[in-house]
Amino acid sequence: MAKRTIPSRASNSSSPAVLARKKTLLYFIRHGETDDNRNNLWMGRKDLPLNQTGIHQAKAAAKKIATLPIELIITSPLIRARQTAELIAQQHPGAPAVRIADWLTERDFGPYEGMKKTSTNRIAMNASASVESMESLTKRIAALNNVLESHEHLLIVSHSGVYRCLIESLGYQSSSKQNSLKNAELVSLTRHCGTY
Repeated sequence: MAKRTIPSRASNSSSPAVLARKKTLLYFIRHGETDDNRNNLWMGRKDLPLNQTGIHQAKAAAKKIATLPIELIITSPLIRARQTAELIAQQHPGAPAVRIADWLTERDFGPYEGMKKTSTNRIAMNASASVESMESLTKRIAALNNVLESHEHLLIVSHSGVYRCLIESLGYQSSSKQNSLKNAELVSLTRHCGTY
């Protein structure tokens, strides 16, 4: 069962704990499939559970993750991510704690939630004042830097928008060459000191 929330704090990338580390390695997995994923719709804050395919995807990923030295799982509060995190934790021999972090929730797509993902809709969405800005998303996700000061073997369970922000705005390098992830796709992330 998910434990207490990890709060957001102002980033302090110049702290001794961070500067002493040449690079930080962590793992990131996108949640398993939901019905809206299957139908290629934006979900954002819409709180849908995993469908049967998503459950199978999470269990399959859990078998791979069971071989990794995970000490803590941090998950978005949305149910699709929490379900994925719990399924992973249940199969891991180290029984890592699962903590909820509100700052890992998906980008707020406002009136575009439930809409079909098309190029035209994406352009309109990114220009809309009713949608969470990338600046706002980047600012809240930067809270991850504080967590890395006290934990080295982390698994993040979150969303495609969060992953894209880590890669494009926060200086993380992914083991995948794509800027988006499939459902339940696992990658490792490296952040070199000073690339914030």
